[in-house]
Amino acid sequence: MHKLYSGPNLRGFASSALRGFRCLSTATVQTAAKTSPTASPTPLEEYDARVLAGTLSDDPYQRKIIASLSSLHAALCNYKRPHVAIPTIEEISAAANQSAFSKIFSVFGTKPKIPSPPLDNAGNDNPLGVYLYGDVGCGKTMLMDLFYQTIPAHLPKKRIHFHQFMQFLHKRTHQLKMAHQQTTGTKLQDFDALPILAAEIAQNETVLCFDEFQVTDVADAMLLRRLLSTIMTKEYGVILFATSNRPPDDLYINGIQRQTFIPCINLIKERAKVIYLNSPTDYRKIAKPISSVYYCPKPGVLLHSKANLARAQQHADQWYEYFVSLGHKSNTAPPQPQTDFKLQIWGRDLQVPKSTPPYVAQFTFHELCEKPMAAGDYLTLASNFHSFIITDIPYLTINARDQIRRFITFLDAVYDAHGRIATTSAAPFKDLFVEPEDLAGDSPEELYLLKRAPSKAKLVELQKTQELIEKHGFDQLVAKKASKLNNVDEERFAFARALSRITQMSTREWVEFVQ
Repeated sequence: MHKLYSGPNLRGFASSALRGFRCLSTATVQTAAKTSPTASPTPLEEYDARVLAGTLSDDPYQRKIIASLSSLHAALCNYKRPHVAIPTIEEISAAANQSAFSKIFSVFGTKPKIPSPPLDNAGNDNPLGVYLYGDVGCGKTMLMDLFYQTIPAHLPKKRIHFHQFMQFLHKRTHQLKMAHQQTTGTKLQDFDALPILAAEIAQNETVLCFDEFQVTDVADAMLLRRLLSTIMTKEYGVILFATSNRPPDDLYINGIQRQTFIPCINLIKERAKVIYLNSPTDYRKIAKPISSVYYCPKPGVLLHSKANLARAQQHADQWYEYFVSLGHKSNTAPPQPQTDFKLQIWGRDLQVPKSTPPYVAQFTFHELCEKPMAAGDYLTLASNFHSFIITDIPYLTINARDQIRRFITFLDAVYDAHGRIATTSAAPFKDLFVEPEDLAGDSPEELYLLKRAPSKAKLVELQKTQELIEKHGFDQLVAKKASKLNNVDEERFAFARALSRITQMSTREWVEFVQ
């Protein structure tokens, strides 16, 4: 637990709390901060070495991207990051008072002369970052991780999943506001924590690497706009490397108050080289041995029928024992499963119904996705357990959008941590999403039963389906299922991406990877 106050102003607190940005889960965050410059391989040298070692296939499309990464690498070798001082509470209060006076004087038609903060991109000659986007499975994350390994040693760096970064920003903002309230007794909303937050990041991470950049929440959009507009200036000197499935102009598409996020999109395009990775190869679709981690009954058999219950339970028990055995290597007997194990998150308890920490945790779909859990909960789970058993996944319809969104967020967290999952469900994942009228009824039991086979009529919303097929590389069935999510573009894309990841996570190569 970090101390929230250590002196008459926030300089001492903010300085001591720099550790806050480093206490993110090591499962999904990589951090390095070295002070002495040493020779590091170029991205091209690293790529060639991995191809020669047989760990990568030589992809001409990826090789073209390496040229751009090499340009950034060369610029970073000679880059001297600016010194950024963490502002004191007095400085922040003075700036806030000036803003208040400005508003008062504007009522009478005059404004006092207040110096503008030195946050201007005019004349910004800092190295341009990279915004790398492309279809699912084309190697974006691999290229970012490769580049991350070659960043010159004199520059501090961080590689983090975007969901986790946003979770940290909200938590850290709350900590700073609480510290300010304890110091001054003023209301939380009267304090702007962003100057301290931005300075902390600039001091600790000159190169900030985001994986899976996507914006779906209005609060995230507004905070991100202000933060990036600060840390990507010449004075703060942070260099951004981001991967995404979407081009910058499609970020936060159809979002609430999206027009206020447009300046952030323009800033990304100005301060990062936007690169489209159009490799025709989806490396997740390359044939690999498939394991039996996902169980569903034979067609026509109900998941909770007497004939099937024993098999579903046996499947969950066997994979539970296997996941424990992967992590428990000593000659002693493995620890017994615990019930109602508690994890601490933001001062509250997150309850795990069945677990053997840190090897495996087990939930029903209801326990995992039908309760008000958020990204922070799923990130905490993914950072504390290597594997998960999820049982009793029902058929899903548009009426279960909240549950679908939570399940996708959970899968993203586990995937990025290279965690494993085994499941029992009403049908194969590719067949789980159905029309509401296909269900036998609305009762909990009827969510596992169809009153008729799903319609095989022409693809729903053909235009949206074709976009997912042609533009983003999803197969036809995955695109069809995703297109049922009405007009919520980010949700459709996230669902299609989740189905692709579920396939990859079922391979023996993935399951047998030991953390």
